[in-house]
Amino acid sequence: MNMSLLLLVLVLDLVLSHDSVRLVGGRSLCSGSLQIQDQSLAQSWAGVCEGALDRRGAEVLCRELGCGAPLLQGALSPLGQTFHCEGNESKLMDCNRTRTGPETCPTLNLTCKEPLRLVGGASRCEGTVEAELRGEWRRVMPYDPWDLEAAAAVCRDLDCGSPVSTEVRRGSYSKVWSVYTDCVKKSSVRECVYDGGSSSSLLQVICSGWFKSRVSSSHNLCSESVQ
Repeated sequence: MNMSLLLLVLVLDLVLSHDSVRLVGGRSLCSGSLQIQDQSLAQSWAGVCEGALDRRGAEVLCRELGCGAPLLQGALSPLGQTFHCEGNESKLMDCNRTRTGPETCPTLNLTCKEPLRLVGGASRCEGTVEAELRGEWRRVMPYDPWDLEAAAAVCRDLDCGSPVSTEVRRGSYSKVWSVYTDCVKKSSVRECVYDGGSSSSLLQVICSGWFKSRVSSSHNLCSESVQ
Protein backbone atom coordinates (compact mmCIF):
# COMPACT_ATOMS: atom_id res chain seq x y z
CA MET A 1 0.00 0.00 0.00
CA ASN A 2 1.52 3.37 -1.02
CA MET A 3 1.73 6.35 1.33
CA SER A 4 -1.14 8.30 -0.31
CA LEU A 5 -3.54 5.37 -0.09
CA LEU A 6 -2.52 4.63 3.49
CA LEU A 7 -3.12 8.27 4.46
CA LEU A 8 -6.57 8.23 2.81
CA VAL A 9 -7.51 5.07 4.71
CA LEU A 10 -6.39 6.61 8.01
CA VAL A 11 -8.37 9.81 7.38
CA LEU A 12 -11.52 7.89 6.43
CA ASP A 13 -11.19 5.68 9.47
CA LEU A 14 -10.89 8.71 11.74
CA VAL A 15 -13.87 10.45 10.17
CA LEU A 16 -16.09 7.35 10.31
CA SER A 17 -15.05 6.53 13.86
CA HIS A 18 -17.13 9.35 15.32
CA ASP A 19 -19.82 9.94 12.67
CA SER A 20 -22.55 8.95 15.17
CA VAL A 21 -21.87 11.80 17.62
CA ARG A 22 -21.04 15.48 17.31
CA LEU A 23 -20.90 18.74 19.27
CA VAL A 24 -22.57 21.65 17.48
CA GLY A 25 -22.91 25.39 18.06
CA GLY A 26 -19.77 25.68 20.19
CA ARG A 27 -16.66 27.76 19.67
CA SER A 28 -14.73 24.73 18.39
CA LEU A 29 -15.13 21.05 17.48
CA CYS A 30 -14.60 20.18 21.14
CA SER A 31 -17.53 22.13 22.58
CA GLY A 32 -21.23 22.59 21.95
CA SER A 33 -24.59 20.83 22.18
CA LEU A 34 -24.34 17.05 22.02
CA GLN A 35 -26.18 15.32 19.16
CA ILE A 36 -26.33 11.63 18.31
CA GLN A 37 -27.15 9.76 15.12
CA ASP A 38 -28.70 6.32 15.42
CA GLN A 39 -30.07 3.73 12.96
CA SER A 40 -33.36 3.85 14.84
CA LEU A 41 -33.59 7.57 14.03
CA ALA A 42 -33.43 6.94 10.26
CA GLN A 43 -29.97 8.55 10.23
CA SER A 44 -31.30 11.86 11.60
CA TRP A 45 -29.51 13.82 14.33
CA ALA A 46 -31.13 14.30 17.74
CA GLY A 47 -30.09 16.37 20.72
CA VAL A 48 -29.18 14.80 24.06
CA CYS A 49 -30.71 15.98 27.31
CA GLU A 50 -28.88 16.95 30.47
CA GLY A 51 -28.39 13.93 32.69
CA ALA A 52 -27.68 11.23 30.06
CA LEU A 53 -23.92 11.15 30.67
CA ASP A 54 -21.87 10.68 33.78
CA ARG A 55 -18.17 11.51 33.96
CA ARG A 56 -17.12 8.23 32.35
CA GLY A 57 -19.58 8.71 29.48
CA ALA A 58 -18.30 12.23 28.89
CA GLU A 59 -14.72 10.92 28.82
CA VAL A 60 -15.67 8.33 26.19
CA LEU A 61 -17.34 11.01 24.07
CA CYS A 62 -14.45 13.49 24.26
CA ARG A 63 -11.96 10.76 23.42
CA GLU A 64 -14.08 9.63 20.45
CA LEU A 65 -14.07 13.21 19.10
CA GLY A 66 -10.29 13.43 19.42
CA CYS A 67 -10.52 15.99 22.21
CA GLY A 68 -9.08 16.17 25.70
CA ALA A 69 -10.76 15.45 29.03
CA PRO A 70 -14.34 16.74 29.62
CA LEU A 71 -14.77 20.00 31.49
CA LEU A 72 -18.58 19.75 31.72
CA GLN A 73 -20.99 16.85 31.49
CA GLY A 74 -24.71 16.21 31.73
CA ALA A 75 -27.47 13.57 30.85
CA LEU A 76 -30.90 12.01 29.17
CA SER A 77 -31.77 12.31 25.47
CA PRO A 78 -35.09 13.26 23.82
CA LEU A 79 -35.49 9.53 23.15
CA GLY A 80 -35.10 8.76 26.82
CA GLN A 81 -31.66 7.17 26.33
CA THR A 82 -29.31 7.04 29.29
CA PHE A 83 -25.74 6.03 28.51
CA HIS A 84 -24.04 3.62 30.89
CA CYS A 85 -20.33 3.65 30.05
CA GLU A 86 -17.54 1.69 31.68
CA GLY A 87 -15.05 4.29 30.46
CA ASN A 88 -12.99 2.06 28.17
CA GLU A 89 -15.34 2.14 25.17
CA SER A 90 -14.03 3.62 21.93
CA LYS A 91 -17.42 5.14 21.00
CA LEU A 92 -20.30 6.58 22.99
CA MET A 93 -22.76 4.43 21.03
CA ASP A 94 -20.89 1.31 22.25
CA CYS A 95 -22.02 2.05 25.81
CA ASN A 96 -25.06 0.26 27.24
CA ARG A 97 -28.19 2.37 26.99
CA THR A 98 -31.46 2.46 28.89
CA ARG A 99 -34.40 3.57 26.74
CA THR A 100 -37.59 5.12 28.09
CA GLY A 101 -40.22 7.21 26.35
CA PRO A 102 -39.54 10.44 24.39
CA GLU A 103 -39.41 13.56 26.48
CA THR A 104 -38.71 17.27 26.29
CA CYS A 105 -35.69 18.40 28.24
CA PRO A 106 -32.83 20.92 28.38
CA THR A 107 -30.10 20.09 25.86
CA LEU A 108 -26.75 18.89 27.13
CA ASN A 109 -23.85 21.25 26.42
CA LEU A 110 -20.43 19.66 26.73
CA THR A 111 -16.96 21.16 26.69
CA CYS A 112 -13.85 19.02 26.26
CA LYS A 113 -10.30 20.26 26.58
CA GLU A 114 -8.91 21.43 23.26
CA PRO A 115 -5.97 19.19 22.20
CA LEU A 116 -4.49 22.09 20.23
CA ARG A 117 -3.04 25.46 21.21
CA LEU A 118 -0.86 28.36 20.08
CA VAL A 119 1.76 29.36 22.65
CA GLY A 120 4.22 32.22 23.09
CA GLY A 121 2.16 34.82 21.21
CA ALA A 122 0.34 37.98 22.23
CA SER A 123 -2.97 36.10 22.43
CA ARG A 124 -4.32 32.56 22.16
CA CYS A 125 -4.68 33.11 18.39
CA GLU A 126 -0.96 33.58 17.71
CA GLY A 127 2.13 31.51 18.42
CA THR A 128 3.78 28.13 18.09
CA VAL A 129 1.45 25.24 17.25
CA GLU A 130 1.29 22.56 19.93
CA ALA A 131 -0.98 19.50 20.14
CA GLU A 132 -1.83 16.93 22.80
CA LEU A 133 -1.80 13.24 21.97
CA ARG A 134 -2.13 10.46 24.57
CA GLY A 135 -1.80 13.04 27.33
CA GLU A 136 1.48 14.55 26.02
CA TRP A 137 1.88 18.06 24.62
CA ARG A 138 4.45 18.56 21.84
CA ARG A 139 5.17 21.08 19.09
CA VAL A 140 3.57 20.25 15.75
CA MET A 141 5.72 20.00 12.64
CA PRO A 142 4.44 19.38 9.08
CA TYR A 143 5.92 16.39 7.28
CA ASP A 144 5.52 18.12 3.91
CA PRO A 145 5.26 21.77 2.69
CA TRP A 146 2.94 23.87 4.87
CA ASP A 147 0.83 26.80 3.63
CA LEU A 148 -2.01 29.16 4.60
CA GLU A 149 -4.63 26.65 3.54
CA ALA A 150 -3.26 24.17 6.07
CA ALA A 151 -2.92 26.92 8.70
CA ALA A 152 -6.65 27.59 8.22
CA ALA A 153 -7.35 24.27 9.99
CA VAL A 154 -5.45 25.49 13.07
CA CYS A 155 -7.35 28.79 13.18
CA ARG A 156 -10.67 27.02 12.59
CA ASP A 157 -10.09 24.43 15.33
CA LEU A 158 -9.26 27.20 17.81
CA ASP A 159 -12.16 29.45 16.69
CA CYS A 160 -9.59 32.13 15.82
CA GLY A 161 -10.90 33.22 12.42
CA SER A 162 -8.78 32.86 9.29
CA PRO A 163 -4.98 32.54 8.90
CA VAL A 164 -2.97 35.76 8.46
CA SER A 165 0.53 34.29 8.26
CA THR A 166 2.42 31.10 8.97
CA GLU A 167 6.08 30.05 8.93
CA VAL A 168 8.49 27.36 10.09
CA ARG A 169 11.31 28.66 12.29
CA ARG A 170 14.25 27.30 14.28
CA GLY A 171 13.83 26.66 17.98
CA SER A 172 15.07 24.35 20.72
CA TYR A 173 15.51 20.64 20.02
CA SER A 174 12.63 18.53 21.39
CA LYS A 175 10.12 15.81 20.59
CA VAL A 176 7.42 16.81 18.08
CA TRP A 177 4.15 15.58 16.63
CA SER A 178 4.17 15.46 12.84
CA VAL A 179 1.21 16.05 10.51
CA TYR A 180 0.60 15.49 6.81
CA THR A 181 -0.47 18.79 5.25
CA ASP A 182 -3.04 17.19 2.93
CA CYS A 183 -4.63 15.40 5.88
CA VAL A 184 -4.96 18.68 7.82
CA LYS A 185 -6.61 20.39 4.85
CA LYS A 186 -9.24 17.66 4.60
CA SER A 187 -10.05 17.27 8.29
CA SER A 188 -8.36 18.86 11.33
CA VAL A 189 -5.00 18.92 13.08
CA ARG A 190 -6.15 16.67 15.92
CA GLU A 191 -7.02 13.89 13.47
CA CYS A 192 -3.68 14.01 11.65
CA VAL A 193 -0.93 14.02 14.31
CA TYR A 194 1.50 11.15 14.82
CA ASP A 195 4.86 10.63 16.51
CA GLY A 196 7.42 12.63 14.57
CA GLY A 197 10.53 11.96 16.65
CA SER A 198 12.60 15.05 17.49
CA SER A 199 13.20 18.34 15.71
CA SER A 200 14.64 21.80 16.33
CA SER A 201 12.03 23.46 14.11
CA LEU A 202 8.75 25.01 15.20
CA LEU A 203 5.60 25.97 13.31
CA GLN A 204 4.11 29.40 13.93
CA VAL A 205 0.64 30.62 12.97
CA ILE A 206 -1.09 33.99 13.31
CA CYS A 207 -4.87 33.97 12.96
CA SER A 208 -7.17 36.94 12.36
CA GLY A 209 -8.59 36.54 15.89
CA TRP A 210 -5.30 37.97 17.16
CA PHE A 211 -5.94 41.26 15.33
CA LYS A 212 -9.51 41.46 16.65
CA SER A 213 -8.30 41.20 20.23
CA ARG A 214 -5.56 43.78 19.62
CA VAL A 215 -7.99 46.21 17.99
CA SER A 216 -10.45 45.78 20.86
CA SER A 217 -7.69 46.38 23.40
CA SER A 218 -6.40 49.44 21.53
CA HIS A 219 -9.91 50.85 21.29
CA ASN A 220 -10.37 50.54 25.04
CA LEU A 221 -7.01 52.19 25.71
CA CYS A 222 -7.80 55.14 23.42
CA SER A 223 -11.39 55.76 24.53
CA GLU A 224 -10.71 57.22 27.96
CA SER A 225 -11.35 60.93 28.66
CA VAL A 226 -8.33 63.29 28.60
CA GLN A 227 -7.15 64.42 32.05
